[in-house]
Order: sequence, then C-alpha cells, then structure tokens
Amino acid sequence: MTASARLLFSLPALLLALILLIEGACTAYFDLAATSTATELSFWGRENYKPTPVTVNRTGQTLSTLLKYRPMDPAFLAQQAYYLSWQGFFAGDIEQRLAFNQQAVTTQYQSLQQRPAYRQGWAEMVEYASRTRGGGEMLAQAQQRIAALQPARN
Repeated sequence: MTASARLLFSLPALLLALILLIEGACTAYFDLAATSTATELSFWGRENYKPTPVTVNRTGQTLSTLLKYRPMDPAFLAQQAYYLSWQGFFAGDIEQRLAFNQQAVTTQYQSLQQRPAYRQGWAEMVEYASRTRGGGEMLAQAQQRIAALQPARN
C-alpha cells in the first residue's frame, strides 16, 4: 500500500476523530456552563448574597448562549425561567416585574412540555404563576398536575 493510499484510507478516520473531539468539547462546555449557572442561581436570595449587576448580566448571557444551541433543553429552559423570575424581583417598575414574571411562566411552561411529569417543575410553576396578572388558569393547571403526580398512598 502506498503512502497516498494510506493517507486516503486514514482521512475519513481523522475527520471522524476531529468531529468527535469538537462534539466532546462542546458537550463539556455546555455542562460546565450549565452547572456554573445553576450554582450561581441557587445562591441568589440566600442569606445576605445579592448578585452584582455584572453577575446578573453574565448569568443571562450564559443562559442565552446555552439556549441558542439547545433551545428546547428542559433544564436550560427551567434555569431561564428562574433567572427571569429573579429579573422580575430585581425590577423597580411594577410593569417590568409583571412582564418578567409572565416570561418566567411562559419559559417554565416550555420546559414542562419537554418533561411533563417533573413534579418540582410544576411546583415552581405554581410560584411563578402566582406572581403574574391573569395567572389563575396556569396556577390551577400547575396545582392539578402536582396533585396528579403525587405518589400513590398505600
């Protein structure tokens, strides 16, 4: 076998290895970004911790990047809903607050469409829907889903 034949034979394997390497790097990036964002969000409102405006913006940008590449990922959507809920909390204007809370409800609902049996997600929906104008229908739906997802009593 000549050198050019070996090169031609190995080229598809090298291309496949490169594609797998890039895919692995992207997966690692998404996992690290999602984990760091979830960790950051979990500290908001705990004890005396209040994120700086720079941290709030960076968290929002990271979530936007994650959702750009995986727009229907239920975990990313749930994190975005939580972030929007906090944006509503930080908003000084009541109309802004209501708009952010409505966006949180919409985003959380998108997340729940991907995993409808996720009881914790429905519990969060109860919280988000209770803070919106006209959220009674979604609040009732969330409460019904939570009741339906309770473990059977023996």
